[in-house]
Amino acid sequence: MSDRPAASRPVLAITGGSSGIGRCTAALFAQRGWDVGLIARGEAGLEAALADVRRAGGKGCAAAADVSDAAALERAATEIEAKLGPIQAWVNDAGVSAYGRFMDLSEEDYLRVTQVTYLGVVNGTRVALRRMQPRNRGTIVNIGSAVAMRAVPLQSAYSAAKYAVAGFTEAVRAELLHDNSAVHLGIVHPPSTNTPFFNHAASRLKDGVPRPPPPVYEPEIVAEAIHLAVTSRRREVKVGGQTVAFGLANTVMPGVLDWALGRFGPEMQVSHSAQAKDQREETLFRPSATPSPVHGAFGQEALRHSPQMALNRSPGLATMLLGLGALGVLACFAGPPRRR
Repeated sequence: MSDRPAASRPVLAITGGSSGIGRCTAALFAQRGWDVGLIARGEAGLEAALADVRRAGGKGCAAAADVSDAAALERAATEIEAKLGPIQAWVNDAGVSAYGRFMDLSEEDYLRVTQVTYLGVVNGTRVALRRMQPRNRGTIVNIGSAVAMRAVPLQSAYSAAKYAVAGFTEAVRAELLHDNSAVHLGIVHPPSTNTPFFNHAASRLKDGVPRPPPPVYEPEIVAEAIHLAVTSRRREVKVGGQTVAFGLANTVMPGVLDWALGRFGPEMQVSHSAQAKDQREETLFRPSATPSPVHGAFGQEALRHSPQMALNRSPGLATMLLGLGALGVLACFAGPPRRR
């Protein structure tokens, strides 16, 4: 699916569209010729994101809904289509987390993270498919995570939910292929990203506040990956070398990764920064009463470019480099030619 001129602008619906990656993605799509339906819980955040969409040149619609409420999500989609037209692309971006050791998280914490981060994707996909399957067209992109490549300590609920998102995406994609459906289902796996996600996450930590483990990337990089996944109908996009390395290391040397994350993982996810503490506003069980920005508290260390994303845009180049790397490995094993 390619971007179209303003005369026939396609429509994107995005959950979690009121802050962070969702808000950034909505503005990017509007800038590139799309109209955008925003779905989130908080009215203030929705209005701020809607203003971004309009400044970027797009028509927008803000529909308040909690993604864990399937009926509310259905009403939000109906409102978006009534105001903007048929939804061509749907992005399931809403997610929440609770930081803490497993035994320090309550049953309510676990239930809420699962309801939003996993079942919210299930609900959103069902709502989108109800519209796309009868038309036999459309693209759905689910947002996974680097922690769907390898789970991390202090985020057992969130990691498990993202693993579930990845498995759910694979299963439903296979069903669509079995039916010869033209509806496409993809997934994007972001790395640590500088958004308010960490300020909003519930914290059951004994000391400090949640933070993204380094390296940290700016959300604009992830928004570009989501745009790529939608417009080129990619099966999967891994964002940043961190995400790729996580998946590779967990396949090749999982025991070593167990040890490394057990030894260093908790400390890498805890901040004692006064700025991070000042920006804390937990939104696990209720939306923010104020607009949430695109960026979080870790901009000073966040990367603004990702060489790995250049490979995502040029899969032929990536394949060539992989082939050259394989030839290099084979050459090393072969050794110098023997003299006869």
